[in-house]
Amino acid sequence: MKVFIASSTRFPWFESQDPDEHMKFAPYSVDAIGANIIKLGHTANWAGWSTTHNPFKLAKRIDELKPDIVYSYGAMTSLNPIFCRRFLCKHKAFKIVHGWDDHYGRIWGDILGWPGKVAMDWMEKRIVKNSDAVVTLSYELQKIGMGWGVECKYIPNGADHIEDLPRADTPKLEGRFNIVYTGDKAKWKRTADICRAMQKLPKDIKLYLTGRDEDYLKPYASENCIFLGWLSKEEQRCVMAQADAFVCTSDQDCNAKLQEYLRWQKPILGFDGEANNFFKNGQNALLAKDGDYAPLIERLANDPALCRELANNAAKDIPIYSWLEIARQFIDYFTSL
Repeated sequence: MKVFIASSTRFPWFESQDPDEHMKFAPYSVDAIGANIIKLGHTANWAGWSTTHNPFKLAKRIDELKPDIVYSYGAMTSLNPIFCRRFLCKHKAFKIVHGWDDHYGRIWGDILGWPGKVAMDWMEKRIVKNSDAVVTLSYELQKIGMGWGVECKYIPNGADHIEDLPRADTPKLEGRFNIVYTGDKAKWKRTADICRAMQKLPKDIKLYLTGRDEDYLKPYASENCIFLGWLSKEEQRCVMAQADAFVCTSDQDCNAKLQEYLRWQKPILGFDGEANNFFKNGQNALLAKDGDYAPLIERLANDPALCRELANNAAKDIPIYSWLEIARQFIDYFTSL
């Protein structure tokens, strides 16, 4: 099986064909999927924005590689493989599978207002309906696809076993009860909700946020809302190992951090919206209505038995797969096409 991952990402290292380099910079998502497809004895190649935004460059690359599958990823460039196969490629014997991770129209609406939403709603529907197949890690997107007459294959995010992964000795967390948030803090992720909640809580209940800092969140920095900035994966695992609870604030039912959180078997807080597709509120997670996290945090901080119950139920209810297992699911699905 030859798989060509055509993404809209602008990271320069994404054009590298070395799987170790992909796992160094991004040991998750399409980087981990491609690297583990190679481990399974198949071929995977990557191309980012510098190739995929230009249909002529993309068609040339497809003709050189002669893939069986072109896996399109990202809103801005995922119509291009469809155009290339129809008008530019000599090699046409491949299936176009779209990896649909985010609700593009909603996100662009949050960022750019109604013009962004209208434009990306149109593009999103064209991508989903005109690809040969669609893989999604969101039950919500799966429902939207069904409404458009497209049956999307569900394959979740993966997370490797934490016992096998190195971690650093610092930084140290200092709260009586420590909540951890990892990763992107863009405005549409609603990260401000959890930061505001900390203003209502005792100072010995602390929130630690890792990842690139955002200017709009700086006013929330305080004794119990602590921005650690970008950390190496080893340092991030050190932080996660000390967490008493994790939080995912975006109104989504899919996010790579969810599977990573679940590996640590600690209680999880989320936004009471699409996350109901993934969790059972009150049984294996606590979901905050309108993003009001403060009372839920107080419950967890004062009830160790509830923390254990939520974590144990999540471990029983929600299967977590390693990235190698996820890659195997992709190969099985690609083969079926």
